[in-house]
Amino acid sequence: MYTKTLHLYFEDVFLSMGHPTDITFDAWSALLLFGLLQGLFLSILLATGVSKKKSKYFLVSLIVILSLNLLNYLVINSTLYTMIPHFTHLSLPFLFLIGPLFLYYIKSILSARFILKLSDLLHTLPFLLAVIYMLPFFILTGDGKITLIQNQIRSDGQAFDMGTQVFTVAQILQCLIYGIVTLQLLSKKFSKDLDKAYKTKLMWLKRFVIGFLVFWMIDFLALLWYFQKGFIDIRAYYLTMFCCALAIHTLVVLAIKNNKAFTEVFLDTAREKYQSSSLLESDLKRHLSEILVYMENEKPYLDHDLSLSQLSKKLNRPKYLVSQVLNVALGKSFYEFLNEYRFKEVKSRLANPEYRHLTILAIAYDSGFSNKNTFNKVFKKLSGTTPSEFLKSTSAENS
Repeated sequence: MYTKTLHLYFEDVFLSMGHPTDITFDAWSALLLFGLLQGLFLSILLATGVSKKKSKYFLVSLIVILSLNLLNYLVINSTLYTMIPHFTHLSLPFLFLIGPLFLYYIKSILSARFILKLSDLLHTLPFLLAVIYMLPFFILTGDGKITLIQNQIRSDGQAFDMGTQVFTVAQILQCLIYGIVTLQLLSKKFSKDLDKAYKTKLMWLKRFVIGFLVFWMIDFLALLWYFQKGFIDIRAYYLTMFCCALAIHTLVVLAIKNNKAFTEVFLDTAREKYQSSSLLESDLKRHLSEILVYMENEKPYLDHDLSLSQLSKKLNRPKYLVSQVLNVALGKSFYEFLNEYRFKEVKSRLANPEYRHLTILAIAYDSGFSNKNTFNKVFKKLSGTTPSEFLKSTSAENS
């Protein structure tokens, strides 16, 4: 009754617009519309949220592409393509961005320091090739597109020609490969020394990746079915589109019913919580090791404005935890700890002939110090000599 009412409503609207056509708004169209609306709702919800993390934008992009794909099949299944033929198949090239976006999404969750590089543009090459492949269809007239689509959805199925085979196989295999790479990346993060909260987060992400792989495996099985039959059976589309709508629905339900878990896991807002100000010796050593490795590898101390809050965010650790580890394990305040690294950097550069063209103060600023008096005080305290005396002694040794 509900589907019939919708069908009559859309038919009346389209007839009133002067486009007499047989609109078939059936149960599958209702499912596709439901998934599309939920995808748009979730995208807007996430895009307008307060979170500024990169992971949010990758996730929104993925949901938008899936929603556009649902829209494409809604337009075709309901025969709306006879009215808006130029809307059909616009989403197909974007399917080649799903794999890279999914990988970047998980990477941005696992590392707060993740940034896109110029070389990452290579991952968009399949998308550009797909646009070129689809160009002959895109430049067709509206009537030409309608005729072609009608041939594709005829009752005996769409012919599985060579071009369609290559396009479909490439798209599905690409997503499977990216999914496997993402799962391997995630698996490397697991270890028995992980905190319980972080381990729970990784488990959620692992399930998410497995679900991603299951979806594309279903699509791959449909592909094998096409090869066996020699044509594209529309019933396989129903299965894959149902899985797509179900995935979006699951995210929406989680975002609404368990917003805290959703934001902590899928938007990377989780922060580890400790009930006591005292840490176990093993936890203390592990957290200290993480801080030291990050300082050595990433050299955040070169930033003049680095604060305890910023460092804790980069480490994905609570501010009080970082401060506590430095105080308990090293007996130092944050700025004492920071200035030691800056002092070592200055010493290294002063002893390096490559930096001889710079003044001592320029080297100090490049090493993270922002105040001349602080620099001189720290250098004198840690080396027992002034920067000028240290430079002279170093130059004498090297001459």
